[in-house]
Amino acid sequence: MDEQEETISYKKEKILKTEIDGFDKLFSEGGIPQGNSILVAGGPGTGKSTFCRQICYNLVSNGKNCMYVSFEESKNRVIKSMESFGWDAKKYIEEGKLLIQKINPLDILRMKFGSIGGSGSATELSYKIKPLIIPKDFNPEIIVVDSLTAIISASLTKDKNYRIYLQQLFGFFEETGATSFLITETDPVPTRYSETGIEEFLADGIIVLYNVKKENMRENALEILKMRYGKHEKKIVLMEITEKGVNIHPDKKVSVE
Repeated sequence: MDEQEETISYKKEKILKTEIDGFDKLFSEGGIPQGNSILVAGGPGTGKSTFCRQICYNLVSNGKNCMYVSFEESKNRVIKSMESFGWDAKKYIEEGKLLIQKINPLDILRMKFGSIGGSGSATELSYKIKPLIIPKDFNPEIIVVDSLTAIISASLTKDKNYRIYLQQLFGFFEETGATSFLITETDPVPTRYSETGIEEFLADGIIVLYNVKKENMRENALEILKMRYGKHEKKIVLMEITEKGVNIHPDKKVSVE
């Protein structure tokens, strides 16, 4: 594909605007290509969940449907976290725009594989069981999974079952047409962005969040490492977590070395 053809292919993509201050400006088309599956990777305290919850809130405020799947925190804790930033999650839950689900990762593995010990073969997997359950008549345009790390932590094999689940999960997102954000835990300054590396291969995009120590202070930063079908800035920029949520500063570069 030459440069002209590549530019045309980018322009054909529909764009999802996150409405996070400064973030959409990192893309030449003003947002994320719709339908992409994106890893949101970072260590503790980098703001991964806050970033994804803010995207959900911004988009349900604009009439879109969002499904937030938590494998660790309870529904009430997710709601309280959103309310701490002034985001009225309950309003949109009652309106049927925001769906927050708490799912035990062990239940998913048992449902799909019969056990978590890895005794069954891959061919015994029932492909009729969806990786996530979306209620009938609810069509999410955004899906957040918090987090993929919880799934691999729950798996005793950390290999076969998880790989099969991941392949199905990414295929499932593609079929729904939703733009998905999948949170993964990494080192504070990561050199890899998922537990196995398979996630990085399957994902359309990778957004990396940093918590960088600068002398006696810490600084949050964000980088769009990869985004299929979307031209973006290739730099690490300042990210602030304020009492009202996340702000991105596209013109303020941050060194993580």
